[in-house]
Amino acid sequence: MTEEEILTVLRIESPDEVEEALELELFGIRKSVLGKPLLRLTLKSKWSRLDLLNKIAIDQQLFSVPEATGFRYELEQTDEVLPLWESYMKAKSRWKMAFTQAQSPATLMVLLEEGLKMERAFAEQFIPSDWIEEEPVFGVEPDPMLVQNGLKQAAQKAWLTFADLEKNKSELEKDFLLALKRLSLLPKYL
Repeated sequence: MTEEEILTVLRIESPDEVEEALELELFGIRKSVLGKPLLRLTLKSKWSRLDLLNKIAIDQQLFSVPEATGFRYELEQTDEVLPLWESYMKAKSRWKMAFTQAQSPATLMVLLEEGLKMERAFAEQFIPSDWIEEEPVFGVEPDPMLVQNGLKQAAQKAWLTFADLEKNKSELEKDFLLALKRLSLLPKYL
């Protein structure tokens, strides 16, 4: 990549500003990604931008040693929804921490892919059902506390599995049902 192309891509005037501009771009991408659900379509433009930034970083020799992500997760394999949700939330928290701490564009790209795999692993365990007629909003994550509290209330009534929840859905709160519907539709968007 030529110096002129780099300056144009980063919207800067001097080669001395490359490292700082790259860091600002990465900060903006991290902030944007962490503020939205991980969905492949919404990440397309981020991936393209990170790929371009990675070429600049390699060309400018800004990151000599690839970072290890250190991100690992194990989702609970269970029929009970609450332990599944809790293991997912722990994994997502660890992913967000790793993503926040990543320094290079290449590492951010790897973490995006790992995050999508984690989301897919969770979503595949989630039993699709027509929880409620209303359509959930995509692009905004359901409030984790709403889901957590809804699952805890259901567990107190011994409604532990997806089948239990579905059988008793008329007794569940509307917002909780919308969150469940959104989660059950998630595989379509990953």
